[in-house]
Amino acid sequence: MDKKPLSRWLIAAAALPLCAAVIFLLLWLNPQKVYAYRAQTASAGEAVKTCPFALITQEEFELAKALRASENVAAFFPNPGEVDPPAHELPVGLVDAGVLRIDGQDAQVTSLSVQGLQIILDYTTPAPDVQSPRSRCILSIDQDGTVVKTSAQYENGVALYTVDNTDNAAFIVGRNVRDLLYFLHDN
Repeated sequence: MDKKPLSRWLIAAAALPLCAAVIFLLLWLNPQKVYAYRAQTASAGEAVKTCPFALITQEEFELAKALRASENVAAFFPNPGEVDPPAHELPVGLVDAGVLRIDGQDAQVTSLSVQGLQIILDYTTPAPDVQSPRSRCILSIDQDGTVVKTSAQYENGVALYTVDNTDNAAFIVGRNVRDLLYFLHDN
């Protein structure tokens, strides 16, 4: 039996996984990092397992109610029938930041605005060594009383996950996943 064809097959069989590993390594080390966002509905337990501060606290519900009742905020709701009302930035001092906590830490209010029929309250716990927040929550308070809390955890300026919570009744968990094959997708 001739050993040349057998040795060629063995070399080819060994080279194939090596080539695949080199291609994977090149894709992984590519400086252009692209992430895909994947979201799915979840139970309250799954949401809290993903993000310990995903539930809307009683203090946040009370703050939402107080903001809706505040004349300083309600004055910026659009008139009935007004089309495409402008957004209004409000002073963050209208919010008692002492009631806001994220995962047991004091939170810092970064913005308060009225956008259409919603009050948007953004607050974070800043990371000690980088500009982007480590943990962030956004309360969207509808004029009808519906409260949506979006919670996110950041690492190196990239959101690792988000949890959307509507009135502690409906949850959507989203994650940013590294997409190594982004150049193959139709976008």
